[in-house]
Amino acid sequence: MSDSSSSPSLTRKSAALIGLAIVFVIALLVNFIVQKFALRADLTENNAYTLSEGTKNILNSLETPVSIRYFVTDSADVMSPAERARTQRFEDLLNEYVRHAPSRELTLPNEQGEFEEQNVKMLTVEKLNPEPDTDAEDAAILAGLQRGQSPETMNEIFFGLTAKSLLNEETMPFIAAIPETSLEYELSQMISSVHSTEKKLITVMTSMEVAGGFSGNFQAPPKQPWFFLQQLQENYQVETIPATATEIPEDTSALLVVHPYDITPEAQFAIDQYLLAGGDLLVMVDPNFFYSRALGGGQPQMPGMPPQSTVPPTSDLDTLFSAWGVKYDANQVLADVSYATEILQRGNFSPTFLTLNAEAVSAAGKDSMITSKMTQLNALTPGAFEFEKKEGIEYATLIQSSPANQLVDPFDADPTTEGGVDRLREKFAPHGESRALIAQLTGTFSTAFPDGDPAAVEEAEEASEDGEENGEAAEAEATEEAATPAALTESSEPGRVLLISDVDFIYDTNVVRIQEIQGFGIRIPQILNQNTELFANAVDMLSGDVNLMQIRSRQSVRRPFIKQNEWKMETEKKFQAELASFEEEMQATEAELQGIMANTPGDINEAMLSPEVQQKVMELREKEVITGKRIREIQKASAKEFRQKISIYKLGNTLIIPAVLVIFGVFFAISRRRSTAAR
Repeated sequence: MSDSSSSPSLTRKSAALIGLAIVFVIALLVNFIVQKFALRADLTENNAYTLSEGTKNILNSLETPVSIRYFVTDSADVMSPAERARTQRFEDLLNEYVRHAPSRELTLPNEQGEFEEQNVKMLTVEKLNPEPDTDAEDAAILAGLQRGQSPETMNEIFFGLTAKSLLNEETMPFIAAIPETSLEYELSQMISSVHSTEKKLITVMTSMEVAGGFSGNFQAPPKQPWFFLQQLQENYQVETIPATATEIPEDTSALLVVHPYDITPEAQFAIDQYLLAGGDLLVMVDPNFFYSRALGGGQPQMPGMPPQSTVPPTSDLDTLFSAWGVKYDANQVLADVSYATEILQRGNFSPTFLTLNAEAVSAAGKDSMITSKMTQLNALTPGAFEFEKKEGIEYATLIQSSPANQLVDPFDADPTTEGGVDRLREKFAPHGESRALIAQLTGTFSTAFPDGDPAAVEEAEEASEDGEENGEAAEAEATEEAATPAALTESSEPGRVLLISDVDFIYDTNVVRIQEIQGFGIRIPQILNQNTELFANAVDMLSGDVNLMQIRSRQSVRRPFIKQNEWKMETEKKFQAELASFEEEMQATEAELQGIMANTPGDINEAMLSPEVQQKVMELREKEVITGKRIREIQKASAKEFRQKISIYKLGNTLIIPAVLVIFGVFFAISRRRSTAAR
């Protein structure tokens, strides 16, 4: 009986054990297959771990082979588990590139030196482990890679790569710990660069030293180029010309006019002719370039001496703007209370320092590859554009203010001045309609100089005033004028103009923090917002390189805690009125104390001995202590309520899934017990 009764039980136990063994084997097989064939499933919201269409287009355009040598110190003794996991993710990314790269039939020499058709993969990757005293380490050093230091194990490591084609070679000395989508951009840009035989020319017209150079001190290192220019130099040939130039270099793919504070009529004429010839143009002007106070005016600074001059904060293209139908007041700054930025040092919100989210992207901006993905932009004391439409030109606002905006004087716009923000808020009168911060003009343009080159007009007027009637000179002048091509008066081809009303938009302090690894010469940029992304998108669009723009537009994988921020604002708003009342009372008490001190005649020490004064001071001191204590209590209550909301949210996240599983398990057990009992 015992044998017969235990037999079914043993059978069930055996079946359970066999089932567990099968599941274990299946798990091992699945894990092996996934690792062997680099299979991945991207379950992120925006497919952050899937190659973008821009990258796939770059890979499909490869006509000559590109080889990548990937150097990584792949050792558990040197790298921490987290660092090894990061290197593995990057290796998986490289495998994705290879998987999507095409193969082509090329005529290449074989081992015998004879040419024959071969099927060649357009992208290959070779992994090398540069351990000490090995050929791989020598190859890494010769390739220009830099040793980094693991912050966790403190060991020296290699983690970089080189990309090489038939004609070009580039190096990524050390791969920074940046998001996967940013790595994709860096890698795709490198592949595109080594495959291209010639870079397009981008001309930057500005009198500011954006390209770096002499620092003004012979003992100091040269100034670094602005970060936006460093980014451009990775993909383009970049040439800078002053805002007084009279000619635009030939073969310019896009012209960038940045803060033309000293623009001349002749330079505006050169821009006019470039645009009418079908050129593409990006213009950045500013009624109050906030960081201009930190810049020199281009003159060498002698050691121990103050700067010779400064960059004026205001810039305009008055003649061209008038011809294009652009209304822009170079003496008015846009303030917007809806996009005001909190200034931490002062504990208030400045409506002229703008933090622009996705709501600032207009309907046209959502359809533009330049701005469609923008969710975090920062503008400091910007201007605004309005339009008086001209025939042949289409106007599109891409980034706009909220209706709660107002144009204000630059002095009031500066939040660093004493009481500036308070004065601005007291006099604030919302405009009621949005204004353009970034806009695009496309179509056919008419010249802003119907009389021709202003330099030639001025020379003709001077010659007429002088009354020179020398026959030979007049004949030579007529011959020279006949040889000069006539100025364009209408567009020979459609042109594009992108307008940005803020120069601080691309100033380094506003867009990037540079982290330097001491002793290794490694500079890692920490991007603060999407300003440089939008700027680079604009240049790519104007120059015709849309693939890199597609990759860059998906770089941001920020997942801000929107609901958490809303809770914080709601909590602060709840206590704001009471807090403001006590703060006013505190200020009044301090003012009364100061008034007593100021109105005390004679020796203040003797006056303080007066019982009346001492009594009054004591009362005010007690009142000040009570008021200060109440303010702290309100602040604590606000923080406590906010923390309670966060705790409830975390508790819910922690318990909901286990609770659902427990309920499901109990329900399943009860159902099974009932079905068993029914048998």
